Amino acid sequence: MKRFNIYIVSTAVLMLLTTSCGKSFLDETPKGSLTPGNFYQTAKDLEMAEAALALQLNGAFNVVEGVHYGGDDIAAKRSGNKIDFSDFDVFNANSSNARMNDWWGYFYKTIKSANSLIANYENATSATEEERNNAGGYAYFMRAISYFYLTRTWGEVPMPVEAVPEADRPKASVQEIYDLIVADLQKAETMLPDHWTGNASQNGIDIFATRGSAKSLLANVYLTMAGWPLKQTDKYGLAAAKAKEVIDGKATWGYGLLTNFADIWKISNKYNKEAVFACYYSNDVPEWNWENGNMMAPAPFAPDYEEGGWEDGFGEISFYNRFPAGARKDATYQKDYFVKNDPNTVVDWQHTLQKHPYFLKYRDDDNYDWSTHTANDWWSSATTFIIRYAEVLLIYAEAQAMSASPDASAYAAVNEVRHRAGLANLPAGLSQTAFRDAVVEERGWEFTAENGVRWFDLIRTETVGKANALRDPSEVPLMNHPNDDTHTYYWAPIPQND
Repeated sequence: MKRFNIYIVSTAVLMLLTTSCGKSFLDETPKGSLTPGNFYQTAKDLEMAEAALALQLNGAFNVVEGVHYGGDDIAAKRSGNKIDFSDFDVFNANSSNARMNDWWGYFYKTIKSANSLIANYENATSATEEERNNAGGYAYFMRAISYFYLTRTWGEVPMPVEAVPEADRPKASVQEIYDLIVADLQKAETMLPDHWTGNASQNGIDIFATRGSAKSLLANVYLTMAGWPLKQTDKYGLAAAKAKEVIDGKATWGYGLLTNFADIWKISNKYNKEAVFACYYSNDVPEWNWENGNMMAPAPFAPDYEEGGWEDGFGEISFYNRFPAGARKDATYQKDYFVKNDPNTVVDWQHTLQKHPYFLKYRDDDNYDWSTHTANDWWSSATTFIIRYAEVLLIYAEAQAMSASPDASAYAAVNEVRHRAGLANLPAGLSQTAFRDAVVEERGWEFTAENGVRWFDLIRTETVGKANALRDPSEVPLMNHPNDDTHTYYWAPIPQND
């Protein structure tokens, strides 16, 4: 995995670029030191800057974050170091919640690095124009996706666009943030390549964002803008059109659904065609290179008493009970639990200590022993999928229905995902609203506990309170109640270390 060796170098480069560029440092013009003036010159410099960007975003997605636990798909026990997760689950989080700080910090680190690359990529005169454009497009994409997560999570946030941001910057409005996101992605889709070469391609899969990734993310951005808080319903048409570009051009980027849902999560398939954009990891890199390994598998969503897991979260019972039976549900949730890792002592989820179903799809890793359900290493090489091709299909289905009607193409898109899950077609003749609701529900099943997809859907459709009203009585009771009219508890509190 040469790419990760580049990352080791990139960490040092990134530290120099982001911490050593004060006025006195630049005035000294020291010989042999890295500065924006002498670094962004060659194609190799751009490659290292791109790798550093990937490294920063990796850090945002290699641990479990709590900000999306207000969704109805995931819950946490209210004890020990899981209380910060639980506080989001019961709508009691405050600005000192430690579980949200990494997201905030890593997204802004990514933005800072992206801003530096955007300001300097054209200076790399020793690189080709294509190499410069690819680097600039990648920086615009990474800045856009970072702000997309920030504003969906916190609403109004600071929006630096300079390589060296000013202190005490006031928060930008949600509209201003989305304007920047859209502008960045429009640049990215014209500057990014359809495919990368060298270390940025592994097993025929692009590691960095491509033109297809930018189009897919832009489709999701437009879909989100059509909902709360902006409610710009004209964006449904834009979302449908952009998603259709990806669907029609899927052969260009090699996208498609895997035949079996369970195969997405196999460590042997860490590079697969369903990944429109993902974060890739390798636990072969020493653990002090924190962003190179992944803690999302195998321990976080495994039961503690039965199998020695961390119990960072488990499935909400009401959501689990509503989840349609079939291959997708079997791959999403664990069915059999080995008490004390003994395969001869098997219980179902109702007889675990916590009496909740645990997520199975994050479990596989090179060092996981399936014969005893034992995690032999907490540091994994599992991929975190940020955009899957299934999401592009469902974005198109919903946006097409809401911009025009639930026509044959909208039905075909959602039914492609349902068929893979082992489900029948959606009933024909659904109204526009009923079709939209069915697709949003389908997204919930397809992306259960994946990077806040369900949570962000509840927010944009103004159904956070409605969904939590279905909470099973055996769950930890809500400490505060979200309101879909006033949008109370829709956004996370700004971290106190902002």
